[in-house]
Amino acid sequence: MLELRTFGGLSIKDDGAPITGAATQRKTLALLALLAAAGKDGLSRDKLIAYLWPETDTEHGRNLLNQACYALRRDLRERRLLVGASELRLNKDVLASDVQVFKDALQRGEAEAAVRAYAGPFLDGFFVSGATEFERWVDAERAQLAKQFSDALVTLAKEAALQGDQRAAADWWRRLAALDPLSSRAALGLMKALVAAGESAAAIQHARAHEAFLQQEMGTAPDAAVLALVQQLCEEAERGESSPGVAEQKHRRRQSTTDFLLAALPAALRRELRQATTLSTAAAVIAIVLVVGAVGYGVSRRQPTVSGVEPVPIADRKMLAVLPFENRGAGADEYFADGLTEAIATRLGSVRRLGVIAWQSASQYKGTNKSRQEIGRELGVQYILDGSVRWEKPGSASRVRVSTTLMRVSDGAQLWGDQYDTTLTGVFAVQTNLATRVAGALDLALIDAERRLLEARPTANLQAYDAYLRGRVLGDREFDPANGRKSVRLYEQAVALDSNFALAYDWLSVGYVWMYTNHMDRAPDLVTRAKAALDRALRLDPNLPESHAALGMFYLNVLGDKDKALQEYTRARRMRPSDPWFPALIAAIYEAKGRWNEALAYRREAVALDPRNVMIMLMTAASFMDRRQFATATYYYDRALALKPESFDAQLGKAMAYASETGDLSGTQRLLPDLSQKFDPTGQGLPILQLSDVATLFDARRRVSLLALTPAALDGDSAVLALTKAMVQRANGHGPQACAQFDSARSIVEVSVRREPNDDYYAALLGLALAGLGRSAEAIREGERAVALVPVSKDAEWNAYLRANLARIYVLLGERDKAIEQLEIVLSRPGPLSAGWLRADPFWDPLRGSPRFQRLAAARN
Repeated sequence: MLELRTFGGLSIKDDGAPITGAATQRKTLALLALLAAAGKDGLSRDKLIAYLWPETDTEHGRNLLNQACYALRRDLRERRLLVGASELRLNKDVLASDVQVFKDALQRGEAEAAVRAYAGPFLDGFFVSGATEFERWVDAERAQLAKQFSDALVTLAKEAALQGDQRAAADWWRRLAALDPLSSRAALGLMKALVAAGESAAAIQHARAHEAFLQQEMGTAPDAAVLALVQQLCEEAERGESSPGVAEQKHRRRQSTTDFLLAALPAALRRELRQATTLSTAAAVIAIVLVVGAVGYGVSRRQPTVSGVEPVPIADRKMLAVLPFENRGAGADEYFADGLTEAIATRLGSVRRLGVIAWQSASQYKGTNKSRQEIGRELGVQYILDGSVRWEKPGSASRVRVSTTLMRVSDGAQLWGDQYDTTLTGVFAVQTNLATRVAGALDLALIDAERRLLEARPTANLQAYDAYLRGRVLGDREFDPANGRKSVRLYEQAVALDSNFALAYDWLSVGYVWMYTNHMDRAPDLVTRAKAALDRALRLDPNLPESHAALGMFYLNVLGDKDKALQEYTRARRMRPSDPWFPALIAAIYEAKGRWNEALAYRREAVALDPRNVMIMLMTAASFMDRRQFATATYYYDRALALKPESFDAQLGKAMAYASETGDLSGTQRLLPDLSQKFDPTGQGLPILQLSDVATLFDARRRVSLLALTPAALDGDSAVLALTKAMVQRANGHGPQACAQFDSARSIVEVSVRREPNDDYYAALLGLALAGLGRSAEAIREGERAVALVPVSKDAEWNAYLRANLARIYVLLGERDKAIEQLEIVLSRPGPLSAGWLRADPFWDPLRGSPRFQRLAAARN
């Protein structure tokens, strides 16, 4: 009997033995999964072709489907595998599937049998490249099956409770809570079952874990019923501790433990209790925490931070923050102390069983008055390493003194400390020794690969290292074109001083590619220089994580080879598992491939490793905007704003999330940022092609400010500024002024297109400018060419942005039906725009009379 397993993955076996051949290829497996889920109803051949070969014509698609069916019958040695003519079905006498077992069990009312069949999420980790419709079907089917599984668990839990088996009921609820930790129904059900089983302590502990997860993922508090149950348990515990002995014990411990115990309760409940002023309320808090043993879990890594933002802990690692070492030398040496601290953190970040918070987040605690325990809770770490640096330069005998302390956050205990006095040439040995001893103090055994990275000596030239450190300090600051250029110049200086400095060559290549990709410098030889620097780094040291990362960046942003880029970033991440940018970039690649579910775990990893990095927050928010999960996107924009209230991108992103969710133009305009500050014209961390996409959302006052902007506000991008002003003048009804701006943009972009005819971004901008001038044929040609340059199979995410741009071109040209056709495609998959945005943005007013557009704008996001 053939057996198809779809829960927890996708595989096929013959009497328990694995199968080889065409039957194990992704599209043939996907065909089996589609038919297995369809059951006795089957699926039409046309629908199967649309799912698996969406970009082929009908005849070619039918041939591919016939070939897949033939290969399956041949390799599985079953001519009767598939039945039906126009509607294909699996022959259940030949092939059994777990999804059919699951559905049949539910139909018979056998919930426990259904739960046994469900081994994990439907087709978990399985994908088909270039089959966007199939991915959407998988998402929908996975969600439906997960809901049915959840309902079955609830049924079993309620049946167990009715039979008086409260522990079994708690076990069923616990499985549901693990499946959906955001569910208040699951949390409340588990808590009630635990209370009924006599485990009130565990009930409150679960409430705290549930609250922490909600705060991290959604920025919200638990359901009121959860909080009410916790308060009820508090009151019951206080009433149960009225004996003299217990009262006396509480009195002795209250003064020293009240604050700590409050911190152990869910944050939302803690806020309610802090608002109360009666002694009995505070006593209830102390009593209940004593009952549940809060000292045991109140110091866990899932602590909500003071600001309510909690990073996701990486469960299998000990978490460490390396705080900025205090500079006790000259003020001009501040960069040296910072660079040394970052170098130590980077070395420690190579230890696989250690999670090191990124420098971008840790560096924000420079000069802080916060306690180490408070910092530890905010960053979600168990350990903190800090210290001081003094660089003394009394002539040629330059010396460095480094003092360090490793402490445990939970109790403030010092685990290790030491002082190093060395010459400047010995600073690498200090880094190695210090990192190795920290790993030892944390009881982490090092493997050879980790030890090699800890012992690496990047250069023997101290002037080169000094220039490199200065470049890294500048480069680590959030997106800023000026700092980016300065850091590149310092890397150039470093390699000029030491031509064997592989690490500096890696960062030089990254800097060149970064400038080219962000259209900061499109000099023809910039890519050549980036490749030369990369080649030099790989010849000098091909085993550096940074070498693999630089190679990945070149593959991704210059050659457009996402598969090879993914391989290199994956290698780099294995070697340097605490670098947040590796999972962030891996997530971006998966999103470009349309593999959104796989991308999500990497997004969360990046946030956990760098919880106070504005750019990481913006990129994560933009990812959720593309998913059209606007509440979650707003949560990450809010995190960015908490870190940098003046962030233009975060303010604009939050306003766009609000517009996308609600369709409320006036409310959106109240949230839009002021235009008096410098901002990025290409929208780093924003779900737009460029600034003109949102120009018509601005109110009259901001439009005046926008028209007064100079190219310097957009880092010299005159073309985008002209397009943005053109959109504003058009919205204001000033036709001649709008045409002048469109023509200005056209003349600038045409130069770029002639220089780089295959650049999709320039083609898109040129199409928009030409459309504003009414040059219909040329505008459509450029807009369609931009889409053709980036098909879905190449970059599903970016293709949607280019299609949205093509829709705007059609609107400018009065091609209403063609514009709506593009919008229908854009809104059918993850990407820009939403029903709410269409309702809010006046740009789309010419389409509002169309019933097709009305359906799009009325749809639920």
